[in-house]
Amino acid sequence: ITEMASLDGVKTANEFIRSQLKPTPIMTSSAIDEIVGCKILFKSEHLQKTGSFKARGALHNIKLMKERGKKGVVTHSSGNHGQALAWAARNNGIDCTVVIPEGASQAKVDAIVSYGARVIRCKNSTDGRVNTCNSLAESEGLDIIDPHQTIETIEGQGSLGLEIKEQLTSIPPLFIAIGGGGMAAGIALALPHSTIYLVETEGKNLTQQLDESEEVEQSGLNTIADGIRTRVLGDENRRILKEHRDIRVITVSEDEIRDSLSLIWTRLKQHVEPTAAVPLAGLRKARNSSSPLPFNEALVILCGGNVDTSFT
Repeated sequence: ITEMASLDGVKTANEFIRSQLKPTPIMTSSAIDEIVGCKILFKSEHLQKTGSFKARGALHNIKLMKERGKKGVVTHSSGNHGQALAWAARNNGIDCTVVIPEGASQAKVDAIVSYGARVIRCKNSTDGRVNTCNSLAESEGLDIIDPHQTIETIEGQGSLGLEIKEQLTSIPPLFIAIGGGGMAAGIALALPHSTIYLVETEGKNLTQQLDESEEVEQSGLNTIADGIRTRVLGDENRRILKEHRDIRVITVSEDEIRDSLSLIWTRLKQHVEPTAAVPLAGLRKARNSSSPLPFNEALVILCGGNVDTSFT
């Protein structure tokens, strides 16, 4: 990548995105506050167009593709980015192909098809996704829109951070589920003075990725949180997160994710997908540790609401 994502880029993307998408609400639950032991603000991106924050980056990408006169795009996705891109592409008269790894949620695949995109299957690994995408781009003259790490994607997702800034007078520590890192990096650019907790599933080894201390396996993660099965952090996202003033990592288990998902469903009454429960699981773990975190308020991003009813 020759160009770098920036706060100015996020602001430019946000100007367009806010004209296309309504702000999502911030919710609270006194019952969950009591259980966790601090006030929690839930940023409800599961209520976003196509059911996730991914609509932001998709809109920004497609706008730029349309301005350049592009006719067809290809991406790889485990579901939410594919849905968002298919939706944005259809609304702008651009053909969309989505490469989907084996084992992806059928509900998400069905939604992608319903938005008019073509679906191509691939092996569940970073290499499998990228190679299939590159091959299609080359053979059919399509433009690739990466789900995590193109500048346009990161800056588009960063509009979420600016929206939070408009909604709150002060920004509490943020808890974010992390896959490829596009949303986390975008928010880090948008909110440079914030404290960000990146919550990962077991096996991701995010700390080692950030300090580049060991080679990362390319296979996808085996987790109920299908939105963050991507193991490897994008290069540009890693750069941004390493430069942010206060980044911390929390690892949660599958059981901790399920417990927090149940809490959101039953107490917040919001039908979010498992990935959206990952940040709450991280916050609960941090609060229950031997040295609990020294704050009384936190912001949890509910990143998506595309539930596959067969997952349980």
